[in-house]
Amino acid sequence: MASLALGATALIVPGTGTPNANIVTDYLKNANDRYIEPFNPVCANNGCNPTGVDYPAAFWPLFFIGNWCLGLSCDTWDVSVGTGVANLQTALTTTSGDVVLFGYSQGGAVVSNELRNIANNPVLLDRIKGVTTIGNIDNPDGGLWSRLGFLGHVPFLNITFGKSTPVDLPLDFTTIGFQYDPVVYAPVFWGNPFSLLNAAAALETVHGNYLTPNGNGPTDPIAYGYTAEELADQMDFSKHPENFRFDSHNNAYIMIPARSLPIADLVLSVTPGAVKPIVKPFVDLVAPTWKVLADLGYDWSGDPGVARPLSLLPFNPIQHRPAAAVQPVVATVQCVQAFIGDLGGLTTTIAPSTPAPITTTTVSTLAAKSASAAKTATLATDQPSDAKTSKPTLTMVKDSDTTVQETAVEKHTISASMDETPVTKPESTADNVKSDETKADETKADETKADETKADTDTEKKSDTDKRDADTAKAAA
Repeated sequence: MASLALGATALIVPGTGTPNANIVTDYLKNANDRYIEPFNPVCANNGCNPTGVDYPAAFWPLFFIGNWCLGLSCDTWDVSVGTGVANLQTALTTTSGDVVLFGYSQGGAVVSNELRNIANNPVLLDRIKGVTTIGNIDNPDGGLWSRLGFLGHVPFLNITFGKSTPVDLPLDFTTIGFQYDPVVYAPVFWGNPFSLLNAAAALETVHGNYLTPNGNGPTDPIAYGYTAEELADQMDFSKHPENFRFDSHNNAYIMIPARSLPIADLVLSVTPGAVKPIVKPFVDLVAPTWKVLADLGYDWSGDPGVARPLSLLPFNPIQHRPAAAVQPVVATVQCVQAFIGDLGGLTTTIAPSTPAPITTTTVSTLAAKSASAAKTATLATDQPSDAKTSKPTLTMVKDSDTTVQETAVEKHTISASMDETPVTKPESTADNVKSDETKADETKADETKADETKADTDTEKKSDTDKRDADTAKAAA
């Protein structure tokens, strides 16, 4: 009762490069406000106490990425994650009351491993009132380690691949990721160079910006330039159901749409300001077509709770064949339009495209699969803590229903307009013909009358002439 009154403790496992989240300004606050409270009723109703779980958060030998492995004297992946699991276990057993688990990136792997460890511990499971991960590398629906699961354990690097987050536990589980982030949503088809290069760029421009700005990056924006309010809007199921997918256990997978292409953002970010006006038109010329080709490297069909390894094909030859043939043509038009616009607004006959997030792949490919799914309640509503089946059920809504409704509205509008506005009935064709015939008869009569008048005049003139001739002859005689 005390835990319900005071809320739960949110145990937050940070990502690689942040061994102690408790000393990083706004790190815990942003995690709690943006991603924990919206999806955990206990925290939303009573507030949560965010507490960081310390661990090495290192990744040997990636010394060239931020502070992932300073001086190459850091732990390997499995050692770092193992320490995190042990520390999370200690936090779980020593913290009283209800708890909520949160993991970011490598922290998602820590949470995933701990959930596997306590899968048969109903006492601990009952105290966990929700699990949220962001940028989770063990995400079954596209996590990088899930894609590479066939590699198993690699001794030299001391990395164990393929242990995806368990999805069949009696817990409310939500995973969140930005589109193109290769850690949580890696491409399926690794034979596609456009997908791989774009994903590699997103590792720099997207993956580290879920909780920014914070003490690690006071001036760094949220990925793709989202504000906190805009981010919350995209994660609201009632407003954007197309961003959600659900597995067979009703766990939620949220993809936040991209607003730009990571590889384009990376190129522009390293371009000196003096030459950026020259480079940008060419970046905009390439980006739309690049996006279409990169999106062919993804496939969001099937159950997101079932891990799917990578394929060496460039795209799905069956599913993506129409897109591969048609979409690049449309993208080329957008390329030319953007290029011309960047050159100074030269006039063009190309129709302007709608300025929307670059997510419509179908960003989403994701949107194409889940746009017709609807929940009867949002994830933030209160749910019984002892049963996962208490989640709202899904209701499938066919796109054709919307079309029928729109058509009905159009018909109603047209009908109303006809009833309200009096319309003058035009004369019939027969009446018009009759009128024309009457006018023709009248004209003919006038012409006949004129001819008769002319004849009379001619007769009178002839009589006068004959009379003058007779008088002339008489005088001569």
